[in-house]
This record gives sequence, structure tokens and C-alpha cells, in this order.
Amino acid sequence: MKKITYTSLINRTLEMYMKGDYLEAYNFITENYKGIKGNLAQIYNFRYTIANKAGLEELALQIMSESIVEKGFWYQYHYLIEDEDLKSLNKYKEFDELLDICKKRELEAKRNEKPDLKIIVSKKINEQYKYPLIIALHGDQENIEITEDYWSSCVHKNYLLALPQSSQIQFSEGYEWKDIEKGSQELKEHYENILEKHNIDSDNTIIGGFSAGGRVALYSILKDIIQVKGFILVAPWLPEIDEWVPLLDKIREKGIKGYIVCGDKDDDCYECSRRFADLLSSKKISYELKIFKGLDHEYPDNFNEILQNAIEFISKS
Repeated sequence: MKKITYTSLINRTLEMYMKGDYLEAYNFITENYKGIKGNLAQIYNFRYTIANKAGLEELALQIMSESIVEKGFWYQYHYLIEDEDLKSLNKYKEFDELLDICKKRELEAKRNEKPDLKIIVSKKINEQYKYPLIIALHGDQENIEITEDYWSSCVHKNYLLALPQSSQIQFSEGYEWKDIEKGSQELKEHYENILEKHNIDSDNTIIGGFSAGGRVALYSILKDIIQVKGFILVAPWLPEIDEWVPLLDKIREKGIKGYIVCGDKDDDCYECSRRFADLLSSKKISYELKIFKGLDHEYPDNFNEILQNAIEFISKS
């Protein structure tokens, strides 16, 4: 049986929800979320929202209370107020109390928001060894922990892995890259900090990202924010790709190589991934495009192997 990951859990639940199979969606996520490494706050959000959509108002309030009061999570106040799936809860006093808690926690989180960075490195080889560098950016509503699970295998190949986390917090442990200028500036500061504090082979840097993280990764290359040998984009969300066409010449001029991974069932990113690949081809830029049949907006099961292949492709002269 195919392993259920965090992203596949969310995607499969959404698929059932979009079909109107609310009770089935609720049962699926509830029966499968325990033990999955991901954003538990988001999982709870899906559970109470879909439970309410299925007409289980008291259960929805119970789950919401467990999430906010017991687990300490919070969600955007305007989202809780405006979400049509939660409208029927407005009549409950407990819902108003939970809204108030979230409003206070959101204000506090926004006041203290800041970018984060985790560095993972293999055991020190020797004083002279310069580490090749991989920087991997999370997708929207994700975080360092989720990203680390997919990219950490590169450390066994003696890469230094850098995992930036956006300062733009959307809800508990859910970060986004909505402001691409802000995100790319944070990335620049992280990059400079890495070069200053670690012995890095700056000629062997690869940047990668999932979904909206791939958008920031590509933008940082096109705007000369970071100097790389190549990029690895997984299900990249590239809404402005046609606007960026004049900037793609920089990739060719610098000899940067690309590796793109996407599923043919990814409604948000399949078309722009194909479009990006076509543009790279027209510019005579060296790249590989891997399309996975039946894959939704998520990492392929064998991403460790794919990552190794991508690194080898980019590293070849």
C-alpha cells in the first residue's frame, strides 16, 4: 500500500471535499493523520472545517477547541470569520471565544515574526573541506520540518543543507511566500550568513524549492540575489513565468542547469512547469523535466533517488 505522506493526506482529503463527500473526507483524514510528519495545526483545521461542512457542528467545535485550547494552535481571525464552511458556528458562544483567542495569538505572532534558518551538515570531514551547498525552500503553509524530511538525504553526500523559513506566518507553523520581494531579501541574508559562517564551495551551490518556494528560488536567480550552479524545482508555482522570459537569458549566460519535477495531476503547477521547460528549451538552457503520471501537488515517493539524480545532472560539467 502506498505510504500516506502529509501532502498526500491533504490532497486526498481535498479531493473528497471537492466532490462533496464531506463525511468520507472527514473520516479519511481522521483515520490517517496520526503519526504523519507535517503541520498538525493544518490537519486540525481540515478536520473541524470538514466536520462542520458534514453537518457535525458539535464535533467541529470540539475539534476546534482541542486544537486551539489544548494544543495551543491559532488561525487567522479573518479566515475564521469569513470562511463559508464555518458560518453555521457563528451562533455558538464557544466559537466567539475561540475567535478571540486566535485574534490575540495572531497579533502576537505578527509582532514577533522573523525568518528562520536550519543548517544540517554531515560530520566534519576536515578543516580544509569546502561543502557544496543546497538551499531548499518550503511551500506555502509549510515549514522547515516538512521540507527537511524530503531534502535531508543530500547531507549523506557531504552537502551542507540550508533550510530557510519565511517570516510570513499564516497560522500556527504555517508560513508562506506571498511577498516575493520580502522572501527573496530574507533568502539573500540567509545566503550571506551561510557563506560567512561556513566553509562553502560557492561554485557548487544548488537552490531548490517546492511550489511557492520554487517561485522564490527561481526569482532569486533571475534577480541575481544568489549565485548558483543549478536549481531543483518540485511542483513549482510560477504564475509570472511569461513575464520573466526576458530574464531567462541570465540562466543561459551563467551556465546554470535546471531540474524540474511535477505530477500530471497537479492542477496548479503542471501547465506552468511545462511552459517553463519549453522556455528553457527555446533559450537553449540545459535542463531535465520529470513528469510523474498520476502525481498530484506533492513530492514523488522516490524523491531521495530523484534528488540524487538531479544533483548528478547539475554537477556534471
